[in-house]
Order: sequence, then C-alpha cells, then structure tokens
Amino acid sequence: MNYQSTIFSAYLSDPEIATLISDEALIKKMLQFEAALATAQAKLGMIPQTAADEIKTVLNAITILPADLSAGTLQNGIPVVTLVALVKQQLSKEAQPYFHFGTTSQDVMDTAMVLLVKDALAVINNRTTGLIQALQHLSQQYGATPCMARTRAQLAMPVTFAHKINAWLQPLQNQAAGIQQLKKNMALQLGGAAGDAAAFGNNATALVNEVATILNITAAPAWHAQRSSVASLGNWLALHTAILAKMGADILVMAQSEINEVEENAGGGGKSSAMPHKNNPVLSEAMVALGKINAGLQSQLLLAVIHQNERDAAAWILEWNALPQLLINTAIALQHATTIATAIKVNTAQMLANVETFNKANK
Repeated sequence: MNYQSTIFSAYLSDPEIATLISDEALIKKMLQFEAALATAQAKLGMIPQTAADEIKTVLNAITILPADLSAGTLQNGIPVVTLVALVKQQLSKEAQPYFHFGTTSQDVMDTAMVLLVKDALAVINNRTTGLIQALQHLSQQYGATPCMARTRAQLAMPVTFAHKINAWLQPLQNQAAGIQQLKKNMALQLGGAAGDAAAFGNNATALVNEVATILNITAAPAWHAQRSSVASLGNWLALHTAILAKMGADILVMAQSEINEVEENAGGGGKSSAMPHKNNPVLSEAMVALGKINAGLQSQLLLAVIHQNERDAAAWILEWNALPQLLINTAIALQHATTIATAIKVNTAQMLANVETFNKANK
C-alpha cells in the first residue's frame, strides 16, 4: 500500500494531503518558484523586465502534466531538466536565456518541496488543534470517572480516566507548540550550481530575501547538502504519529471484550465477515501501525543527512520516498484519532465495576 492506493485511501492514506503533495502539485510549485525567481531578478535588475513579464505570462498559461516529465526524469534523475526545456519552448529567443537564470534543479525541487510541506502542515496543524479540543471535551465529559491503571500489562491502581486522556493530550499540546518553528526551519533553497550562490554575484542575499518574500517562506543561506531541517521535520511527524499510536494502543487494551471499558467507534466500528457480533477497533489498529511505519520512514531521513559533498542524489531520493508518506500517515492518524475522540463510547459503569473488583481483591 502506498499513498496513491485507492482501496486504502480513507483508511491508511489521506486524500486531502495526497492531493496537496501530488505530482500535479509539485509541478505547480516548481513553476511558482520559477515565476518568483524571474520577478525578483527583474526587480533587482538582474534580468530585463520584459523577459520577466514574458516568463510569468508563459508560466501562468502553460500546462505540464506528470506524464510529460516521466521520460526525462528517467533519463536525468530529476524532472526539472525537462520542465525547463518545455517552458523554454514557449518563450521567445530573447527571453529564453533569462528563464531559470543562475539557479539549479535542486533549488527548484527543494523549494517546491518546502511549499508542499507548508500546505500539508497547515492541514496537520488544524487537525491537531481539532484533536486537542476533542480530547479536552472528552476529559470534561468523562475525566472524573475512576478506572484502572495498568503497568506492565497488569492491574496497578485506580486512577481517573482523565489521567489516561492526559497521556494522549499533553504530548500533542507540546507538539503543537513547536509547529511554528518547524515551518520556519523549512526555508527557501537558492544556491545555484554548487550551492554558493556565485552566479548571483553581489545580488545573492537580496535575491534570496526577495524570492522568499514573494513565496512567503523563510529566507536562509543555501542548504543543498545540509539536510537536518528535513530530518527534523520527519522526526516531528514520526513523533506525532507515535503519540497517536500510544493513544491507539491504550484503546486496544481498554476495548478488549473482557475489559470492555470503551468502544472505539460506537455504532460504526469495524465488522467481521465471520463474526457479526464484533465491533473491531480498526482505527486504533491503524494508528498503531502508522506510528510504527513512520518510525521506520524517519530513519530514511536521518540517513539522508549523510549527504556526500555538495549534492548527493542517492541521499536526496530517500527524502522523496519517505517525506510524502510521513506527511500522509500523520494526517490520516490525526483523522482517525479525532473520530475516536468524538465517537468513543465510554462504559463508565464497567470502569467502576473493574475498580470495585480490584478493590475487593486487594483489601
């Protein structure tokens, strides 16, 4: 299963995020970078204004499909070479030399990735906020109910349900507090051929600042071979899904038939083809699995930090593979957790009965 799966699109994938980071979206963001670059370079007098105007007109009108770039990507290992060629075919001979001026394929792809991440993180941030609110409401409704704590899979001591909910809620609140810095760290990439911005001369810093302003992202020195910001993003996403997986793991125990303290999704839970009496906690199962998957994907981003010299496509490919799935897994896990937090049936009578049984056995 991958993020393009139709069968699993609403269970182990996320259609909204998949659209935001699709091939079509990547092409749009690459063209957006090129338009911002031409605009900024014209403003700084690096290219003629007439050329910039023509470039922007062509970029606004051109249609480039993923299929148009596939053969070139196979040949070159990147889609940008073909994309640039297709755009130049639509430009006059006078404007062609000023398109993609001084930049390199990695600038285009990394900045497009940052723009995609920004869109995806906006959705993830909104869902995190919604889940925090749903868990707070759940705690207000049922938090005072006594229930059993379990340590090392054994009954420990009575606590309140709020104590369990807080173990899901508080880490999410900590995560939410860090998302703004995370977005800030995902900065514009603009370094040219070797990452030293030499092609831009004395205009390098001003150009970076201007392009970043147009694209509404952070300005920073080129980070071609410095991949720690991508790894940090992956760590945040992996930790986010691990926190949600902990919530799912707790619910799987509490929903066991012999414990029966909660029903994950009352009235709408998972069915069995052979056992119609069951209400399987399928969303919690997915959250646990997604947390484990993201933990593995994060290791790929850590490996990509081991980036040889000034450009290492073998490391780069690891990011292309892991990051989209990390984003999608995080988003769908949040969706499942919010469904649970709003649809869960809390069997308060059974919680109290389990506490009473423990108390009688331990007088």
